[in-house]
Amino acid sequence: MAGRMSIGYGAGVRRLVQVAGHFPGRWWRQIICLWLCCLASQPLLAEQFSSTNVQLLYGNHFHDPYYGSNTSGGGMTTVTVEHFGTWAYGDNFLFVDFKSGNFVDFAARPTGKTTRMYGEWHPRLSLSALTGHDLQAGIISDLFIAGQINRDGEGFKADMAGLGINLILPGFKFFEVDGYARKDNFNRMTWQVTTAWSLPLYRDLLVLNGYIDANGSDNNGVEVNGQPQLLFDPVRFLGHGQNSENGSAMQVGVEWAFHRHRLVHSSVLQAMLKWTF
Repeated sequence: MAGRMSIGYGAGVRRLVQVAGHFPGRWWRQIICLWLCCLASQPLLAEQFSSTNVQLLYGNHFHDPYYGSNTSGGGMTTVTVEHFGTWAYGDNFLFVDFKSGNFVDFAARPTGKTTRMYGEWHPRLSLSALTGHDLQAGIISDLFIAGQINRDGEGFKADMAGLGINLILPGFKFFEVDGYARKDNFNRMTWQVTTAWSLPLYRDLLVLNGYIDANGSDNNGVEVNGQPQLLFDPVRFLGHGQNSENGSAMQVGVEWAFHRHRLVHSSVLQAMLKWTF
């Protein structure tokens, strides 16, 4: 996953073909087919910018069986591999979580498993790039056709397609909002709104990163989850400036992982180390 990522697109394109079948109406299929046409040209896939990082997190009080984050003592260690890249016609973001703990089921009985995995892929196509016209207007810097694929190692899956916007907000490195039609294997067709941001603070010694997802469900009302992070840059603090192409190689801080709907109110503060390369 290090460096400029050029793998996974073939499998991703095949998966998007399958995703198209979940969505009713010709409109969704036309959008996804347009996506596939752009992805089909291999030279266009070279990333113009890329950043990969590895995160190490530990938190207690993990008792969320709905997300599979339910351990006997509440403790869980997570290693996250995260990648973001831009290319000629849009951007890609993906991450994989490798979780470790003594996992239990809804009845707090040991499952016999000590590891779990969860991942997401968020590809977007820029409408400015596709149309050849600059669509910036006011605080809107660009519009996107957005997709999302979520998977874990236990059979959960969620597929999404929709539209996104990038906003120009004072002080923010980036701020994006994506709205999707969502289909997962626990609910009928529903919706999801994702907000993600990065806000440097105090002469770039601190940065507030994160996302918040809100989605509908059949029986549990609106489901909300997020993972805001507050990170400190010790390299910059010591006066050594940036020591990696994409920023400091190491940051330390905390992450707040929360998940709420009608039946769960999970809130865990995690210690965090992050390496960017």
